Amino acid sequence: MDFSIRRVNALFKKEAKDLSRNINVLFMCVLPIMLCFMYSKLFGGSQEGKLFILNVCLNMNFVLVPGFITAMIIAEEKEKNTLRTLMLAAVSPLEFLVGKAMIILLISLGTNILMFFIMGMGLLYLGWFIIVTILVVISMMEFGAVVGIISENQMSTGTIGMPIFMIFLMIPFFIRINDVFRRIAELLPNYNAEILMNRIFTNEAIGINFAYNIAVILAWIIIGAGVFTWIYSKKKLD
Repeated sequence: MDFSIRRVNALFKKEAKDLSRNINVLFMCVLPIMLCFMYSKLFGGSQEGKLFILNVCLNMNFVLVPGFITAMIIAEEKEKNTLRTLMLAAVSPLEFLVGKAMIILLISLGTNILMFFIMGMGLLYLGWFIIVTILVVISMMEFGAVVGIISENQMSTGTIGMPIFMIFLMIPFFIRINDVFRRIAELLPNYNAEILMNRIFTNEAIGINFAYNIAVILAWIIIGAGVFTWIYSKKKLD
């Protein structure tokens, strides 16, 4: 099936209109920015403090916006029975995901960049910052889409998604407790992004460690795309 820009554009416009009317979604988008601003005033004196706050707020944004919001908007399609219509209209998994995800990607990227400037990080690092955060956002959107498509409604996205996304959010905080948490964290995309941020902002030379961290994030993107495509195709057959 050919990839249709027209279908993707129609999905994008529909999603942008729906999100602009959803107060809960708008609050979830603004919350990481609010916390980043508040924490920057309270604890953001040193470079280490700024970097820690930025990583915490980035993790929150990864979970709330690409994760939960993506799940909610897809579950909403199921509630309205429009997901079935899209599937019967021969919308491919890639078209569906791109159409839904584009607005989430733009919101997440805008939020991340705004937090970058709130914390007063140097413009020298902005390019790498954008590349790394976009990769993590894509991986989280894919798994948010998986949660959304297997959920019966928006309410159940919290029940299904909370255990999954809390792993991404909380495991990096527990790495100092024992090596088990550290080993698990080293397999998560957001923790590898945190490691990359620490190396980038401390001017560490790009080497094999960078390649490993990027490879882990890319692996999550590939796995997420495969899982979503399989579930979407299965739902379409059902």
